[in-house]
Order: sequence, then structure tokens, then C-alpha cells
Amino acid sequence: MPSSLFKLLLALILLNSTLTFQNYWPTIGVRWTLEGSLDLLGLLLALALLIAWRGPPGRAMRWAILGIYFILVLGRYVDVTAPALMGRAVHLYWDSQHLPNVLAMFTARLSYGALLLGGLALLALFVTLIALLRWALNTVLAALARPVERRVISALAAALLILYAAGRWSLRLPTEHGFALPVSAMLVEQTRLTLNATLFSRHDRFQSEPLLPESDLGRLQRGDLFVIFFESYGALTFDDPRFAKPLAADFATMERELNAAGWQVASARAESSTFGGGSWLAHSSLLSGVKIADQGDYQTLLTTDRPTLAHRFAAAGYRPIAVVPGLKFPWPEGQFYDFAQIYQPEQLAYHGPAYGWWAIPDQYSLYRIHRSEVEPANRAPLLVFFPTISSHIPFAPLPPYEPDWRSFDALADDSATTVIPEEPLAGAELAAAYLRSVRYNLAVLSGYLRQYAPPEALVLALGDHQPPAVVGGRNLPWQVPVHLFSRDPALLARFTAAGFQPGIQPGPTALGGIERLGPVLLDTLDSR
Repeated sequence: MPSSLFKLLLALILLNSTLTFQNYWPTIGVRWTLEGSLDLLGLLLALALLIAWRGPPGRAMRWAILGIYFILVLGRYVDVTAPALMGRAVHLYWDSQHLPNVLAMFTARLSYGALLLGGLALLALFVTLIALLRWALNTVLAALARPVERRVISALAAALLILYAAGRWSLRLPTEHGFALPVSAMLVEQTRLTLNATLFSRHDRFQSEPLLPESDLGRLQRGDLFVIFFESYGALTFDDPRFAKPLAADFATMERELNAAGWQVASARAESSTFGGGSWLAHSSLLSGVKIADQGDYQTLLTTDRPTLAHRFAAAGYRPIAVVPGLKFPWPEGQFYDFAQIYQPEQLAYHGPAYGWWAIPDQYSLYRIHRSEVEPANRAPLLVFFPTISSHIPFAPLPPYEPDWRSFDALADDSATTVIPEEPLAGAELAAAYLRSVRYNLAVLSGYLRQYAPPEALVLALGDHQPPAVVGGRNLPWQVPVHLFSRDPALLARFTAAGFQPGIQPGPTALGGIERLGPVLLDTLDSR
């Protein structure tokens, strides 16, 4: 085989491989697949026509072609990696805005030396990739400049595109399965999403959505309502045998111990508005009564004057408070929800060991609010909104459950804080850490109900979203468990009439979107 032909084949294989690789689940790595790239075939035809018309491209045009191809390669990586790890499609405009915080979370415990080495390694990877792509593209351009080779390459590219089109048109000829999904189509879709989120955004998005119903909350009889969002608590804890079997005994023990203490439980499922992350979208969906599916919905919601769950409870004489130990930055948008007070890390005054990026154990946060808000006499009834953080990915390091909650009293002072570093986990280790974090959540909830919760309280505990796909896999339903705990059988009976079922095990059918839970609460608790 002549060396020029060998170089051309090698260049084409390299260019094709960089646009057809797949994610090596559950890592950030890639694996090569035997598929054809529609983007490369289209580019070859376009370059052949351009060279036949205008001649070989100049230096500037060659760099432009290289830049476009490099963008396609990066787009392919994002397109196959983000859904594989997160379990949902990526929205580059909104998701990229959270990238600095995500990087900060995963690199917070790394030394400057490790960060420098990682940065240099990434730079070296980019330089190497660009050099290889430049060589490959120049090799192909040189071949296209020769009439015979240009005709052969054009004919081959056209034939493969016809083969793909024939497979799309005919059910009996599945040739389209030999080609990867085009990256250019994904970039066009991301451009459309970006334009819809910016130039063509709809600020009247929620005008036609019904408001949260008014309620006198009379059936709660001035008891407190706790809304506890367990981070990453998804329906796979009941549906996937890898998680359901190890947790079955934990759920059964929890239900048995709570029944012995006078608590009963009713459960259901809800469809979350997010998957694998973006917890605040689920939180705002419940609090507002409308589905908040992306950052655009969230920002639009903040420009409205819709009443929230906190507003409805305040109108009925309740003191609505939010406990948000996961906040790392100012949260001015929190004023929209109309909470009487927002407990951020500064107000929680935790000075114990810092467990990873999130630092504060959920058990401490719940106990701190109990001492500050629940214990005082002659207080107003409470709405406590508490999104937890201890079960957030990477699920480690996990704080130990403290049977004696009073031991936390010593941590609300000015003592020195010890940093417990995060553990680098992947694969089965990450799934095992997730299981431990769910058990921690169950222990905290069960311990609080048995030892501290006011007897007249109603506790709503639910997940915000399924864990990322790197833990549970892809193509999962976006469902989360929802549990209601009460000592009032008559009250729980009203919720079972609304779609819940007795016991800790949720039924197979979802009540609806997570935004439906607010109206269900307000309607069911209304005495009128």
C-alpha cells in the first residue's frame, strides 16, 4: 500500500473516531465504536466542492476548518458524557452557568499542586488533540487537491450518505444504525435552546398556570409542617433490586419503630422536574405549584408575584422558615418565596468537623432548627422547609449518625473546624456510598420523629430527583418517593383518599408532577 494512501486512511479513521466515540460508563472516559460520522461525510463533500471550485484553501481557511472540527469533537464529548453521567439531556446555555460551582465542589479538597498537574494534563491533551486533528485535516485536504482522489473520496462519501438515507426511509434496511448521531444536529438544537432562553424567552410562561389554592390549614390543627427534601432520594431505592433489596430491611425497621412510637406513614410517587441534579428546580416546583424544568423557568418564576407555599402558610398564621445548609453563595432570590427567616450556614453556626464540600451534617441542621424554632414556648406554628445535603454526590465523606442528638450542642460554638476530605469514588464504590447516604437520611428522620418531633406535626419527606446516572444508570423514570408521617390516622386517611397509600412503600403510579404536591397539601388540610 503506498504511503500516501496509508496516511489518508489513517487520517480518515482518526477524524471519524473523534466524532463517533461513546462514553465509557460510569466514568468520564470514552470508548471507540465502529460507526460512521455523518458530520465527517458532509464535511468531505463540502470541502471537495469548495476545492473543485476555488482551489485548495489558504492558511486562514485551514485554521477555520480546524477550529470548527475541534468544536465538533468537544460537542461530541459533551453530548455522550453529560447524559451518561447525569441521566438527562444537557442544556449548554443553562448548565454551563453552573460549571464553575460544580468544578469548585469536586476540586475544593485538592492541593494547588494537584490542580496544577491536572490543568497541565488537560492542556497537554488539548494540544495533542489539536495537533492530530491538524495533521489529519491537512492530509485529507492534500488528497482532495488531487482530482482523482477527490472524485474517489466524494463518491465514497456520497455513497455512504445514500446508504444512511436508505436506512432511514426503509424499515427493512437498518443501515442507519451503522452511523453515529450527528454532532451538528446537537449544536443546532443547543443554538435553538439558547435563542429561546435569551432573545425569544417568554416572560408570560406562567400566567395561565393556576395559583396555589388558599387554605385555612384547619385540619392540621395548628400543628407544624416539615417539608424535608432528601437530596438524590430517587424511586430506584424501591424499584432497582441493586438498591431496593439492601434497603428493604432499613425501611421495614424504620416503619416498625415509628409505628411503635405512635407515628403512621402514607407514601406515594411524584414526577420530579429534574434528574441527577438541579435540586432547586424541584424545590421551586413544589413551593410555587408550577413545573420548573430548567433555569429559564426558574428565572422567569422569580419575576412573577405568584403566591408560594410559604405565603399560603403565613396567611394561615404560620411562621414559614427555610433551612438551607447547602448554600455557598448569597441567595437574594430566596426572598421570592416569602420565608420569615432563611437559615444559611452562618445562622446555623456549625463549628464541628467539615464533611466534604457541604460541611454541615443534616442531623445537626435539623437539631439546630429544633432548638431554635421548635422548642420555644408560645410560638406560632411552623412551616419548616429543609433541603438536605449529606446525600449529595459524591455521597462521601458521610457524617456518622449520632444517637444522642444533644452532643451537637457542643458544636454550636467557636471551636476549630476539622476538615474531613472527600473520597474519590467511582463505579460500585459510588453506588455503595449512595446506599449509605440513604441509610443516613432514614436514620436522621426516624430519630427525629421518635425523639423530638412535636406529636401534632405533619412531616412530608420526599426526594428532589433520582441520583445521577453514574450511580443508578440511564433511561430511568424521573420519579421520587414521597412520604407523609403523622400521629393522626384520620388526617393520613384524607391523604390516602387523595392518592397516597398506607405504609412506607409507594404505589406504582405517580400522583403527578412534584408541583402537584403543594395543591394536594393545601386542599387536603383545608377544613372548609
